[in-house]
Amino acid sequence: MGSTFKYGDVEVTFLKHAGFKIKGSKTIYIDPYDLPDVELEKADLVLITHEHFDHRDMDSLKKIRKDETIVVLPTGCMAEGYRTCELNLGAKEEVHGVIIETVPAYNVDKAFHKKGDGVGYIVTIDGVRIYHAGDTDFIPEMKDIDVDIALLPVGGTYTMDVEDAKKAMEVIKAKYFIPMHYGVLPETKADLSKLRSENVVILEPLFK
Repeated sequence: MGSTFKYGDVEVTFLKHAGFKIKGSKTIYIDPYDLPDVELEKADLVLITHEHFDHRDMDSLKKIRKDETIVVLPTGCMAEGYRTCELNLGAKEEVHGVIIETVPAYNVDKAFHKKGDGVGYIVTIDGVRIYHAGDTDFIPEMKDIDVDIALLPVGGTYTMDVEDAKKAMEVIKAKYFIPMHYGVLPETKADLSKLRSENVVILEPLFK
């Protein structure tokens, strides 16, 4: 499968960890982390789910910014020196022709991500709806998600693990699921063989 999955006119590229590039009529990055010092396509939009270092990576932001880049983040999460769009939980906003919705993302039995501190996003670009769950456990609000592609954390420790991700896949309405947030940090290992099914797309990270 490689690092990129194409759906309609939109390409979804798994960068590493929870980082993705979504390429359609606009170029969108979500939670870019530890990007290498190579020439990278510049971003129209960068979406940050929360303030932790492996999601709000200012060094990576510098590598993909241009003058027109807008950084979208939850209210209270800062990106000084950038054009920003702060969104409250439950917001729906059109930015650069892309519709962005914020949805809940939090832990239910851990203290790493409290409810309201971060968000997940539903991005609609060129008619394709993509859900980036952010750092979250399996939460009741997932039953309301209706998208084409869902990007779900599976590494455990800070987020749901593979078994809880399987439960999430049972309630989220999505045509395809792509696992993320595993393998980069030693405490986020995951046995992806337990996720194999016809609607699960396992991408290789573009950057190691």
